Amino acid sequence: MQHVGAPSVIDVFIENKSFITSNGSVLTALKDTQFGLAEHSFTVLFGPSGCGKTTLLRLLAGLDDDFKGSIDWPFPAKVGFVFQEPRLLPWRSVRDNVMLRADPEFTEQDFSDLMGVMGLEELLDHYPSELSLGLARRVAIARALATRPNLLLLDEPFVSLDEPTAVLLRRLVRDLWVDRPITAVMVTHDIREAIELGEELLLFSKRPGRVCGRVSVARDEKLNAQSIEAKRLAIKAEFPELFEG
Repeated sequence: MQHVGAPSVIDVFIENKSFITSNGSVLTALKDTQFGLAEHSFTVLFGPSGCGKTTLLRLLAGLDDDFKGSIDWPFPAKVGFVFQEPRLLPWRSVRDNVMLRADPEFTEQDFSDLMGVMGLEELLDHYPSELSLGLARRVAIARALATRPNLLLLDEPFVSLDEPTAVLLRRLVRDLWVDRPITAVMVTHDIREAIELGEELLLFSKRPGRVCGRVSVARDEKLNAQSIEAKRLAIKAEFPELFEG
């Protein structure tokens, strides 16, 4: 498995990504943003609201190709995307929502194993309206993994959850990534969450967003509340402008 420090397998250079606003003015979301993603790494994008993090995920996913720059893959991109909202189809069951975009070679045994890991095996015939937000997010994560992606994108997957549920889902995602190595990129506004999950943190400036810092977290490092808080304070001391409130 390659980790931080390994040669990048996805090279990203966003020279400029802009939008035309409703009043006709130009809003530049990203400018001179450059970084690489190593195979099987877990990278977290952290920065203030409006700095272009979600926009960058959409560019990586190929949902938006209107930008100046390049995203170079050495292999065909196969992306799994976990959006801020679960975006489950309300008229389909948990099983159907997960299997809707599943890889053609994703077998019934693969499905059963994944549902067991996600703790959803008793809910296969339930509909989204019967699920809590935490369970709906589990289904959304399972749906992304069922595509067997080589790049997993997560856009604030734990937002709006109560802290106990968020803790459980963070641990679940971390354990899934360890057990099923995959290149992952996650957006968050929570620096503690970023430290807990990421191998590398890419710190983004205020809009127009650009990478203004990098922080590495060794996965064999023992992370607890005290060590996470120490890292948070060190990052905040060096980059105070990235912290809101």
